[in-house]
Amino acid sequence: MRGLLLVALAGALAGCATGPRDQVRFFVSAAPVGDYSVALRSVEDMRFTGIVRQRFDFSCGSAALATLLRYHYNFNVREDNAFRGMWARGDQAQIRRLGFSLLDMKSWLASRGLQADGYKVSLEDVEKTGLPGIALISIKNYRHFVVVKGIRGDEVLVGDPSSGLTAMPRKEFLTVWNGVYFILNDEQLQAKTRFNRNGEWVSFARAPVGRPFSEPLSLQALSLTAPFYGDIS
Repeated sequence: MRGLLLVALAGALAGCATGPRDQVRFFVSAAPVGDYSVALRSVEDMRFTGIVRQRFDFSCGSAALATLLRYHYNFNVREDNAFRGMWARGDQAQIRRLGFSLLDMKSWLASRGLQADGYKVSLEDVEKTGLPGIALISIKNYRHFVVVKGIRGDEVLVGDPSSGLTAMPRKEFLTVWNGVYFILNDEQLQAKTRFNRNGEWVSFARAPVGRPFSEPLSLQALSLTAPFYGDIS
């Protein structure tokens, strides 16, 4: 991979889902031994397995970074930790206008003693190295940070901070990705063990939405401000 000079690459702008819902419990009568409860997870919650969900209009960058650190490097980082750190060190006017950039991410990580860089690579390079990382995708004028969690065959498993786990066709991903891949330079051996995890592929495959998961991400991105009622359109 060839190092790429990071120059204020912009993050996503809007179209965010709300924060995670409170856990629901189902109470069952089991007389004569008494009642008991079972924790339930909605289909929508299942789609956010291994993903930190973004809470603000321009926070997909902080949520994507928290996802990478928490679920692939085992750092206990919340979205608000990354958000506040990058906000304090970044160009706040630009962040309000464009969202967080890869340079914001790199600077905040450096302040925590972690080295990271963006690289201009091919998807084959990512597949060969087996490293999870952050990619900037662009659909029309909508730019959005996602985490690449795995590659299998003709599909790319994407952790989207606004819509959850998505398997994009390889060809489609290549049309929306700018080829920049942001990774940590530290503890890569651990990160490689958390790339292409079966549990995340299974969580994605079991989410019974109304249409195939190969549906274009652009349609999903446009519908993120509405609740999911069993369909993505």
